[in-house]
Amino acid sequence: MDYKKDLLLRSAARLYSLGIEVEAAREQLRKLVEHGVSYDSPEMRKALAEYQTLDQQWKALEQEHLQISAEIAGESKAEE
Repeated sequence: MDYKKDLLLRSAARLYSLGIEVEAAREQLRKLVEHGVSYDSPEMRKALAEYQTLDQQWKALEQEHLQISAEIAGESKAEE
């Protein structure tokens, strides 16, 4: 169980830092739109691809984090 708790804490920390990266990528997209950069431009496509990659990583890690959390909760109830 300690291993899972450690894994849960590590995934939470990674979620936090990855969330900051996702928000920075989203902000970059917003700035490009505000500056009138074409949606078809290489710069916009690159920024969008980066955002989508980070967003997918965050979603996958979030699912893993929730699964670990549920496993720990299930183990705690089984011990009672």
